[in-house]
Amino acid sequence: MPAPITVTIQFDTALQKVTRTAGHPVVMSQAASFAFLLMSVMEEYPDIMRMYPPGTLAVTLNGKRPETYSPLFDGDVVRFLVPKTA
Repeated sequence: MPAPITVTIQFDTALQKVTRTAGHPVVMSQAASFAFLLMSVMEEYPDIMRMYPPGTLAVTLNGKRPETYSPLFDGDVVRFLVPKTA
């Protein structure tokens, strides 16, 4: 059974107005992928999807663009941003 990991979610200023939080830690399975985390965040904050359709947001994993199935590791930081053109 995979060990639990903690991943930190962060939102930029624009998304903080939607989520009412700067971010929070998420405990998940070591085998989880970025795609699973993305689905979980969108389910937790459905207003993000209503205000920013797919392809509108920028997302980084430890400061770099993640691949859909990038594995997540303990201590990773996932940041959601609204590009200035959105």
